Amino acid sequence: MPIDQKNQLKVYADLVALYPDNESYLKKYAELLLQTNKQATATEILRQLYTRHIERGEHKQADALADEFPQIGRIRNSSDPHEDRMDQLLPATMRNRLWLRLHQHKLREGRHLIHRGDHEDTVYLVCEGELAEFIRSDDGKPVLLNLIASGNVVGESYLFTPGPHKSDIVANKDSVIAKLPRKKMLAALDALPSLKKALQRKADARRITALISASPLLQNVPLDMRKHMAEATHLKQYPGGAMIHKAGDKLDHVDLVVKGVACFQMRNNGTIKELKTLVPGSFVGESSAIHAQGCPADMVANSSVIIAHIPYAAFKNVVEAYPPLRNALFAYIERNQSQIMSRLNELQTQQFDQ
Repeated sequence: MPIDQKNQLKVYADLVALYPDNESYLKKYAELLLQTNKQATATEILRQLYTRHIERGEHKQADALADEFPQIGRIRNSSDPHEDRMDQLLPATMRNRLWLRLHQHKLREGRHLIHRGDHEDTVYLVCEGELAEFIRSDDGKPVLLNLIASGNVVGESYLFTPGPHKSDIVANKDSVIAKLPRKKMLAALDALPSLKKALQRKADARRITALISASPLLQNVPLDMRKHMAEATHLKQYPGGAMIHKAGDKLDHVDLVVKGVACFQMRNNGTIKELKTLVPGSFVGESSAIHAQGCPADMVANSSVIIAHIPYAAFKNVVEAYPPLRNALFAYIERNQSQIMSRLNELQTQQFDQ
């Protein structure tokens, strides 16, 4: 840490201790903590500020703070964080205290275990503390994907599909990590079907959460709400040229394009005209009007495309529970309708000219 930054951090730590109700000091202290990767402490301070605004009825200030610091939305799941712990499913040799001590190392708060892009195909067990997994949004802000508590594992998906990591994994607090050797883990998967099934289920759930979280419209939604959607969501791949929905189809889910490109099409004078391109992050069926009237046009895959089908009930629950998403959704729907109407007017003008 640079000396000036370290001195600033100490100065503001002292100011906050002397003036715990000074919001400008608290905010500056949180910013400095984030710059030094003290994610857990900074998030707690920011949430205190957010709660104060809510209690005073200052909802605009609270929303502005949440927009500036997405960490505020990082709410721990209300269920038991150890309910899906994996340590008890590991082979007895990997649960042996002496064996674990030989494979453990400490990870200080804010330190990376894995950087995005690392070719790390090993699984780690969290023995003490907590890890945070996150990606970066287009504007560089961290988007939390997962909190990995003591007794749980990280890196399980790379046992099944080796490759560069797509996220960063950082200690959310001082932690103790044990490296579980790849060869031993692969042997354990062959010998213990229950372990393989549990790891695959966890890898799938985390993948869907990550894909949902990559959407600019959803990335600031609290983590537990994104997980709520992910639990009910299923992925489906469509080949290029496939008809995904026909115009007027009633939808019982919201489609989120997570990979590839699709589009809305219509026939005009015997030719097919494209109304709107649907790139990753695009939604279909997000409006209650669409659910009443059906898909606005034929939806076709331009290339191989993967769609996350989010049940409408789960999506609606989150929209109603998180007002900032509702506000962003209204703007998104209005913009989409404007683009489609503009394209329709353009096509009608072309038809008239012909």
